[in-house]
Amino acid sequence: MITGDQSLTACHVASQVNICSKPVLILTRMKTSGFEWVSPDETDRAPYRAEEVKELSESHDLCISGDCFEMLQRTEAVLQVIPHVKVFARVAPEQKELVLTTFKTVGRVTLMCGDGTNDVGALKQAHVGIALLNAEPAQKADSKSQSSKLDSKSGKLKKPKPANESSSQLVPPASSSTKASSSRPLTAAEKQREKLQKMLDEMKEEGDGRAPVVQLGDASMASPFTAKHASVAPTLDIIRQGRSTLVTTLQMFKILGLNCLATAYVLSVMYLDGVKLGDVQATISGVFTAAFFLFISHARPLQALSAERPHPNIFCAYVFLSILGQFAMHLFFLMSAVNEAAKYMPEECIEPDSEFHPNLVNTVSYMVNMMIQVATFAVNYMGHPFNQSISENKPFKYALYAAVAFFTVITSDMFRDLNDYMKLEPLPEGMRGKLMLWAMLMFCGCYGWERFLRWQFPGKMPAWEKRQKQAVANQDKKQA
Repeated sequence: MITGDQSLTACHVASQVNICSKPVLILTRMKTSGFEWVSPDETDRAPYRAEEVKELSESHDLCISGDCFEMLQRTEAVLQVIPHVKVFARVAPEQKELVLTTFKTVGRVTLMCGDGTNDVGALKQAHVGIALLNAEPAQKADSKSQSSKLDSKSGKLKKPKPANESSSQLVPPASSSTKASSSRPLTAAEKQREKLQKMLDEMKEEGDGRAPVVQLGDASMASPFTAKHASVAPTLDIIRQGRSTLVTTLQMFKILGLNCLATAYVLSVMYLDGVKLGDVQATISGVFTAAFFLFISHARPLQALSAERPHPNIFCAYVFLSILGQFAMHLFFLMSAVNEAAKYMPEECIEPDSEFHPNLVNTVSYMVNMMIQVATFAVNYMGHPFNQSISENKPFKYALYAAVAFFTVITSDMFRDLNDYMKLEPLPEGMRGKLMLWAMLMFCGCYGWERFLRWQFPGKMPAWEKRQKQAVANQDKKQA
């Protein structure tokens, strides 16, 4: 928390919103000279030493005020103290910027929320800046408008009861009888008139019934994100969407890498053996691939944030090992299936540049390629704890079911006319069972390898403490 309030106020608010969960110590200037750590009730005291701040922060939540920054800069203890502080009170705008630059120097990932001109410097320095506008939250505005509508509807529905009194009783008399009229109860017509007058006054205050126009300030110009009202709730939305985007990008690169490796083998090594794909086969394969890519990006982030973290970059051991392991299984499955099909083929010399002619090897290679594509999308889909699972992403689930059903039909040769249209040769009886069994083993092997790597290489918190030591050492070298 970075605030302009007094230290005691800031520490109390921080404890109320669970920023501070341990006993609080405030860095205070001593009457004689120097500084010391003092608890808010002044019952606990500890001497200030810059090298002991890290150890002290493990048992206490620390707070410093703006008048301590000058001392920290003078003693060059900014990098040792600021990264371990939870609450900053009575802070000037340039000191807010110093806090953010210090966090970035020691390797921390920063997100800053601010609502004024004095937060512009810190918002620019943060990795993620969120400007908060001093507008009314949407939920409250909607509830007010709904309540006013209900009141107006109820007012229209309520009809004044017919009164037997004369019309002079409905209109309050002149000043001679003001005391009598104020003491008597209001009639239904008078209550209705007062209610309408209140509604008109409220509409005038809100700007003739129109929604208030939100004015963008300097904080909005300095921030990549702007919240519509003064609440830090959009922070969670940004983290959820950011994690979902990172996970989706990672799985897209893995799927593209595996598909490209399999396609490269088919178009290079197997092409020399005369293996090709027909036009209808390539079209159906492309339709399924396009549908998978479309629906895999349809997954929405989960509402609950997980303690697990996604992998921050693509070039890591997890991604490389996952791609290499799965490609090895795909390649073994593809070569085994093609070699098995070659046993049933007559020995003939097939020219690589000749036209496509359906044969058993072409048929088996097409079926195996499509099984590999379906397994690649299903295995590398990253659902929980960041995105919806396959069962929750219904379009992608139905596309997988359709692909599995389609390839089961063409492999089992249930509809001969469909296979003839796709120029697929009938498989020998013994080979159908082998192909389905090998496909299941390939899928289970890839799935187990992927889950093992996710367990072995989880996403980790950036190790900022090592970088902090390096920054302090570099600072000492410059001084020397």
